[in-house]
Amino acid sequence: MRRTLERDMPDTGDPVALSATQERLWVVDQLAPEGSYNVPLCFRLTGALDDAALHRAAQSVTRRHGALRTRFDDTMGVPSGRLTPPEDVRVDVKRAEADGRGRALDRLLYDAAIRPFDLSTGPLLRLQVVNLPGAVHMVLVVVHHGAFDGLSGPILTRELWHLYDAYASGKDPALPEPSAAYGDFARLQRDWLDSADAAEQLTYWTQRLLDPPAPLHVTAPDLRPAFPDELSRGVVEFDFSLEAVQATARACADLGATPFMVLLASFAASLARRTGAQDLIIGTPVTERPAKEFEAVIGPFDNTLLIRLDAEPAATAGQFVEQVSDVTVQALLHKDIPFQHVVRSAAPARGESAAPALCNVAFSVEERPLDPGAVHGAVVSADPWLFVPPARFDLTLMVELSEGCFTGRFYFDPERVGESALRALAEDLVAMPVLFAREPDSPLFPAGRQSRNASHEKKGSS
Repeated sequence: MRRTLERDMPDTGDPVALSATQERLWVVDQLAPEGSYNVPLCFRLTGALDDAALHRAAQSVTRRHGALRTRFDDTMGVPSGRLTPPEDVRVDVKRAEADGRGRALDRLLYDAAIRPFDLSTGPLLRLQVVNLPGAVHMVLVVVHHGAFDGLSGPILTRELWHLYDAYASGKDPALPEPSAAYGDFARLQRDWLDSADAAEQLTYWTQRLLDPPAPLHVTAPDLRPAFPDELSRGVVEFDFSLEAVQATARACADLGATPFMVLLASFAASLARRTGAQDLIIGTPVTERPAKEFEAVIGPFDNTLLIRLDAEPAATAGQFVEQVSDVTVQALLHKDIPFQHVVRSAAPARGESAAPALCNVAFSVEERPLDPGAVHGAVVSADPWLFVPPARFDLTLMVELSEGCFTGRFYFDPERVGESALRALAEDLVAMPVLFAREPDSPLFPAGRQSRNASHEKKGSS
């Protein structure tokens, strides 16, 4: 999706185009404004904290990026955006005290992270600062997904702490102006959706998703969930062994795949083994910027792709990885059609509104956040505090990659999925890369395994 860029509209508060992702999230927010789509970034600042410099830095980041100061408006019957003028931006920065790491701190951070945004007033960024003993400060930055995606995190982190360092030191921040605005992308996308290329991509997905399988029944929920409250429910964390990490690299080299593809194949194969499902659809976000001009722009450029896989009982481990690679490549070649357009296109063949969800399982890979490092009078690091929002899918696997280390997290709906079964699933999943690397010609499934829906004829496999 490449067109000649136009500059964003003047910041008069007049209506501006919303992207398809913004429109979808506005609809979701009208149905359930519960904070499910809040994105928190947590930092630990050790040393002297300059409150005024932090507030000023947060204001400056919000003023620089139109997506963060977009107000959502539906007074004309359809959602539209209005840009708050930069001089009118007021970022909410709350402050609190805590005795140290523990449940009281977790409660403060969770309440700050889950509090809904008012999309009609904005801005879509706020801060919570918690002062701890020993000159330690937790800085929680909360952004609504309607203004943010995975690639926006490093941009915001870099700019926020660069600006903080400059303001605390009395220096000119000297940040270059963004080369494009998010509003440029929204208009380009709306124009592109009327193109022949968009029609071709939509046709691909309509065919690919013909006769979809029923939602995956991962496992029954536990009878007595061991969750005292929302602070600890709905997540299972596990580590990949060094052997599994090394096997992932070897499988990539031998089978012509990427780590994403090998890990997705591991997840899908483990699910197929545990559930007996052969036809699986797994959702995954894609966050690539459409052009170089947008590389330093904060905004929701992401889209959700539906990866449909056939866990054929007769396939070998290596063949399954190759299938995952091929299907993923095809999905990426057709990644620009917004998710809701795909769902609407597939709906007639599925019985319109009565049809079940196309996908109830998701997968993503993320890089471990980088530490901002030294700032004026302090050192800032990414904090591992974990926010568990209300589940968007029955089950989501997120794998965090860092140097020589993989960490997996299952986020799940405790009303539909059991924690004990997920721990067994994690053991299977961690073993899969070793199978792919060492025994690519071995059967993907144990002898005698029968698929629960092996007789289901999958259509639309282009």
